[in-house]
Amino acid sequence: MSLIGAALLLTGCSSAPSSNSYYLLNSYSAAGKTSQGQIELNQGVEPSEKTSVGLTVQLAEYLNSPYLVMQINQHKLSYASFHMWAEPLADETLKALQLDLNAISKTLKFVPEAEALQANELAQLSIEIDYFYVTAQSKVVLSGRYQYNNKLEMQGKAKGQQAIEQTFTFEEPLEADGYSQSVTQMRSLLLKLAKQIAVNIER
Repeated sequence: MSLIGAALLLTGCSSAPSSNSYYLLNSYSAAGKTSQGQIELNQGVEPSEKTSVGLTVQLAEYLNSPYLVMQINQHKLSYASFHMWAEPLADETLKALQLDLNAISKTLKFVPEAEALQANELAQLSIEIDYFYVTAQSKVVLSGRYQYNNKLEMQGKAKGQQAIEQTFTFEEPLEADGYSQSVTQMRSLLLKLAKQIAVNIER
C-alpha cells in the first residue's frame, strides 16, 4: 500500500459520507476461524482438570480512544475520523486473548481476573499492550509485555512455569487497503501472541 493509499485509509475519500463505521475485533467469524483448529487439539481434556489463571489486559492510554489509530511517522499518531470500535478495544482484546488461550492451552483455563480472585486461584497472567495499530508503512503492529505468576506451582499444586516476564513484538504487512483488512490482521496478531504465551508458560 502506497503512502497515498495510507492517507486514503486514514481520512477516507472526500466524497465519502460523513457517517461512522464500526468495527469488531472479536467478531463471530474471526473467533471461529482463529480458534477452531486449535480446539480440536484439546479434545478430551476436562476443563475441571485445568488450573485457572486470572487474565488482565491493559492498553496504553492512547489506545483507549473509541477511534482506530494509525501511526503516520516515527513520532506521530492519528485517530481515524469516522472509524470506531464497536466496543472498547480493551474489552475486545481481553475477549479475543481469553478465547485463543483457552483454545490452545492444554493445562490452563484462562478467566477474567475477578473470576479467578473469587475462586481463590493464585495464578495470574497480566498483559500490557503498548502498540496496536496500522502504520503508514503498510504494517499492522502489536507490541508490549506480559507477566505470568503461578503461586500454585510454589505450593506443589500445579505444573508449568512458576513465573515468567516476556516482551513481544509482532508485525504483518497489510495485505489490502481498508480498515476492515487492518482489523482482520490485528485479530490474527492476537492469536500469534496467544500461541507464544501458551508455549512459554506451559513448558
